[in-house]
Amino acid sequence: MNLNFYNLPVGDLPYEDIQLCKQMMLRLYESVPFLPEMPLINSNDDIFHKTIEKFPCIKFKEDKIFIADSNNEKLIQTVNLMENIYNSAPPYDIDMFSTDTPFFFMYNEILKRLKPKHTIINLVGPFTLANSIFNKNAGIILSDKIYRKFLTYLITIKALWYIAKIKQASPETKPIIMFDERKLIRFGTLKRTNENISNETVITMFTKAFSKLRKEGVYIGVQSFEKCNWQLIFDTNCVDMISFDAYNNPTNLNILAPSVNKFIAKGGYINWGIVPVMNENAIRSLNVDTICDRLKSTMEALSSEGVSMDMLIKHSTISVQGNLSKYPILYAEKAILTANNLANKFYAKHK
Repeated sequence: MNLNFYNLPVGDLPYEDIQLCKQMMLRLYESVPFLPEMPLINSNDDIFHKTIEKFPCIKFKEDKIFIADSNNEKLIQTVNLMENIYNSAPPYDIDMFSTDTPFFFMYNEILKRLKPKHTIINLVGPFTLANSIFNKNAGIILSDKIYRKFLTYLITIKALWYIAKIKQASPETKPIIMFDERKLIRFGTLKRTNENISNETVITMFTKAFSKLRKEGVYIGVQSFEKCNWQLIFDTNCVDMISFDAYNNPTNLNILAPSVNKFIAKGGYINWGIVPVMNENAIRSLNVDTICDRLKSTMEALSSEGVSMDMLIKHSTISVQGNLSKYPILYAEKAILTANNLANKFYAKHK
């Protein structure tokens, strides 16, 4: 993996005007345009709708996601259909699983115009999706084999659809599919309470989805801004980038230094969500020099555990540490600009 950018676009955005979003993207993310969620334009434009829209047997109701029983005939038929798609070769007949978002047309036009080396699509990861869905029995979705297959195929097929659209717009652009695993923090608790959930259960889900997508020539990223066990992700051997909250959880990787070394030695990247956006006061107080020093000390702490500092710098990107749609545009753009300026300052110093 060889990236041509340092500032990773992260999070949903507070724009109510698509043109303003376009202007920001062309100014700051020309080398890595992305498809943002814009919930102020459409309340359904969030990462969950973006991932599961158009799939049968699953629906939103009162801000919750519900799925049919695992023995439901239609669900089983859908699993069989998705399994056939998963096992087939491209091109895939999957337009029935399309998604429309407010910025999608503009995003396509940007790809056609810029022909960027990379672009980013954010989707929900299989573990988080499994822990965000309910059935009528309130069972643990992850413990059921049929549900696991359904959700694994679902995120794979949705990603394949986005990949196809990107290739149509700009055939040489390399997609980076970033899977949001905000609920990976729950793994330890689930493992302790349910004997059907193990490391292998989760790693198999990840590997089945990610390995298929990598065969399509894309990069796979996993993002979690909660403190979690990154060893699960490293053990898949199918991930090219991890993205974590380096501001609130700066030592999250330190106990995994050997795995981090192995990961970056194979070309993997770490995104440091180091620009704090937990509230307006944090954004108001943003200072590039202060955050730059914090980033350096955070990397040095990991390096002191045996990870090459030089390799860390070469295999890193920088971002804000969360979503921005709940803030006024003035604050959101300040956070984005701070991340961009930080990336320029830090990497200009360490080239």
